[in-house]
This record gives sequence, structure tokens and C-alpha cells, in this order.
Amino acid sequence: MIKVNFKSPEEFHTKLGMFFSLTIALPLLPFVWLYLEIKHNEFSGFLQGGLYSLLLGYVCPILAGLLVIRGFGIYKSGNEISKEASGLKEKLVSYYTSVSTFYVYVAVASILLASGLYLSAKGVLIVSYVILLFVMSFFRPTPKRYCKDLDLQEKEKDIILNQKEYKF
Repeated sequence: MIKVNFKSPEEFHTKLGMFFSLTIALPLLPFVWLYLEIKHNEFSGFLQGGLYSLLLGYVCPILAGLLVIRGFGIYKSGNEISKEASGLKEKLVSYYTSVSTFYVYVAVASILLASGLYLSAKGVLIVSYVILLFVMSFFRPTPKRYCKDLDLQEKEKDIILNQKEYKF
């Protein structure tokens, strides 16, 4: 579990945004490099055809999908726990833990897809990665998303949405 402490809601937003960006961007770099190598240099994968290459082209997206589903399950159950927390700080810390765990699962799925692309150079892996990025666009951390996910009270929503001064 990823645990962190915050001094303010603004710090929470900054740290969660950075964590999201890193988990998306770091696996994206090797994936884009591999895609460009395949597109321009006739890179055909490390395995270069055969049964293993064919299997990797379909097993990797399935495993990546299962990882994302598992991470989403952790995220949803963590949200339920976060809603029951007593104060705003406890809710945000619990939420950060669950959502960042989900982001880690997505990063592992992205790395799995990039590894599969390196080994097999199958187009289905590229499509799977694009779908993964599209799905993650719905989970981008925004203040409105926190308020919705955590069912915050009006006073707490006001603090988050209007970035009012609030020290924990």
C-alpha cells in the first residue's frame, strides 16, 4: 500500500497529479520508442514470428486487462473505505492510497504491453495500449473527481473545488 501525508488539499492534488503523470508517462516512453522503431526501421520483434510471438500478442493484452480490472477493484473498494473516514484529511489520505495503487497496476499493465510489443511487434498490443490510455483519461485526478468519488459534504467540496485555505 502506498501511504503519504498531506499538509493541505492543494498538496494532495499536486502529489496525486504528479503520481498519475509519472505512472502514465514512464511506460509511455519505451512504448513510443518501440512503436517508432517498428514503424520506421522495420523492427519485427525480438521473437520474429512463430508460436511464441503469436501467443504473446494475445496473452499480454489479456493479462494487462486483468491487471487493470484488479487495480480498479482495489480502487473501488478503497473508495468505499475512504467515504467512511471521519475527516477531510483521512478521506484524502485513504483516497490517495487506493487511487495510487490503481495507477501502479495500470503502469504494470503498460509495461507488460510494451514488453510484449518488444518481443512480438504485434499490432494488437498497440491497439491495447491506446485503449488503456483512453480508459485512463477517465481516471485523471481532478478536484471534481475527488468530490464525486468521496461523496464530500458541501463544506468539504467548497474547500477542494475553490482551493480555500485549509490546513490539516
